[in-house]
Amino acid sequence: MCGICGIITIAPAKQVSSELLQAMTDTMHRRGPDGSGLWISPERRVGLGHRRLAIVDLSDAGRQPMANSDGTIQVTFNGEIYNFPSLRADLVKHGHRFRSNSDKEVLVYLYEEMGDKMVEYLDGDFAFGLWDTRRQRLLIARDQAGVKPVYYTEADGQFLFASEIKALLQHPAVCREVDETALYDYLTYLVVPPPKTLFRHIYKLPAAGLLTLNLGQEYPEPMVRKYWEPLPGQMDIDHKNLDAQFEELFQRSVTKRLMSDVPVGMLFSGGVDSTLNTVFFQNMISPQRVRSFQVGMTGTTLYNDESSWARSMATQLGTEHNVIQITEQDLLTTAHHLAHHQDEPLSDPVCVPLYFVTKLAREAGMTVLHAGEGADELFCGYDNYRRFLRYHAQLWKPLTKVPALASWLGFQLLHGTRAPHLGKVAEALRRRALGQEFFMSGATAYEEDGKAAILAPEFQHRHADYDSFEVVAPLYRRIAACYPEATLLQKITFIELQLRLPELLLMRADKMAMANSIEVRVPFLDRDVINFALSVPDTYKLRNGVSKEPVKRLAARFVGRDAVYRPKSGFGAPIQEWFRSQLGEHMHDLLEEDHIELEEYFDLATLKRHLQIGPTTANQAFQLWVIYNFLIWHRVFIAGHKVAF
Repeated sequence: MCGICGIITIAPAKQVSSELLQAMTDTMHRRGPDGSGLWISPERRVGLGHRRLAIVDLSDAGRQPMANSDGTIQVTFNGEIYNFPSLRADLVKHGHRFRSNSDKEVLVYLYEEMGDKMVEYLDGDFAFGLWDTRRQRLLIARDQAGVKPVYYTEADGQFLFASEIKALLQHPAVCREVDETALYDYLTYLVVPPPKTLFRHIYKLPAAGLLTLNLGQEYPEPMVRKYWEPLPGQMDIDHKNLDAQFEELFQRSVTKRLMSDVPVGMLFSGGVDSTLNTVFFQNMISPQRVRSFQVGMTGTTLYNDESSWARSMATQLGTEHNVIQITEQDLLTTAHHLAHHQDEPLSDPVCVPLYFVTKLAREAGMTVLHAGEGADELFCGYDNYRRFLRYHAQLWKPLTKVPALASWLGFQLLHGTRAPHLGKVAEALRRRALGQEFFMSGATAYEEDGKAAILAPEFQHRHADYDSFEVVAPLYRRIAACYPEATLLQKITFIELQLRLPELLLMRADKMAMANSIEVRVPFLDRDVINFALSVPDTYKLRNGVSKEPVKRLAARFVGRDAVYRPKSGFGAPIQEWFRSQLGEHMHDLLEEDHIELEEYFDLATLKRHLQIGPTTANQAFQLWVIYNFLIWHRVFIAGHKVAF
């Protein structure tokens, strides 16, 4: 994994500043501590920058930006191309000559052969910017799952892109302003949905996104499209041998992700995902031992710390196991530091342990780690998903028979309740009255009614006609048009794979690992595994009502049923307990100290009251966590507080 950036001058009179390009590149030092490179076109209208985390071909031949044989195509690349040996062999047959053993070099020649369609041939995790001198055209792409990020903006006649927002902020004309609509959406989705970010006029490329900018046009404008969508039925499957197909595909995925010239380890929780990952990992490198890394919590009573279980599983699997224990104080002392690396708030408490466990791995000499992200979204692993299916059958379907006016009256009677189940009914009644779908996701914080209770009246007035359902409404329409027979679970998966998974779960892994110069690889999000999971029937994923049953059944063959078919405990941080102590005090101090800036957005008296009462449920703690992360982010990026490293 690396850091990429670029400047493309749209206004003919402008030129690329080598000092600015270098500054953008330098901000991403942790993404690539092993070297950097710049390329600026002779007329200085285009510049590309790169920070290198050397993983494949550690020699200088693997340095970037990288060019084709005559220098007319330049690329800056972040990620890995796992099928590069076969692509390279085909390109050699077409007469191309390679100068390195790097997977990145296939891009420039594959583009010569395929143009924009090249992305459809790439099996990997990537984000890249490619400049075509002949066509005076920029191409930016992000992988199907969205493992790697890329951001972009326009400022003072120049188009900028980078792996991190911090790099874009180096341009003096890029403003640090809050996008209020993005903030409104963030309060629901825990992250800002693409293409927006929390910064006005700074955007993110969506998963499977392709951006082109043609300087040959009279008025060059970036054009964005998706080259792939997570629709059902992506793969021809043999319904009689699904288990065998899944095992073969997953083993192949793990094997691909061992491609490295540096040490590779495992993020290990002892859960079914990391256990299955470790089993196949160990089989491939035996007799060497997998080095596994795990984080635990101390000083807490509410959180179910499963360190001892993970340790026993690691012993059973024979890994070289490493553990770090963290406390509430660790969060408080690194809060601003984590906000700096996130660029925009990622309100998943897992960010905290992820930062510390990847730090442990880096100090132990690791450069690459495998993780289990994606298994729950693809194979219905969350208990929430089963609950959604019940809600839909027992709540939503009956409400579709209720007149809209009656639904609205019911909402008026119930709204404002802090009881989770009544709140869900109230939200269903509101959506029914407005003719919306009953949106369900693995993680949401505030519904529309809840946001009204904590936002400043003036803020609400400015956005009175907006509803965050507008983010997902186009996705519901899209799957209805492309796959009218989609089941509820297929609809949920379609949306999760374009919103929550890439922008929250994968970005928490990317940002926290990259803060420690670690690349995270995700075998469950292999191109073929995704397509397989999108093609199997719901009954296969939920056989006998068991969540993620195919994954559990495969893992049980190696470690036994008792180790696999146990209650899912999850991986997080005990924020409910923390908000009753130092974390709550810290948030109160932030509200007091920054009240002049914050009262533009929030009803501070209501937030303080919620803090004083304290969260009585995990959901209430989660909501406070979303606000807390915004407060820290605002301090670091908008108010400009310095972050000590």
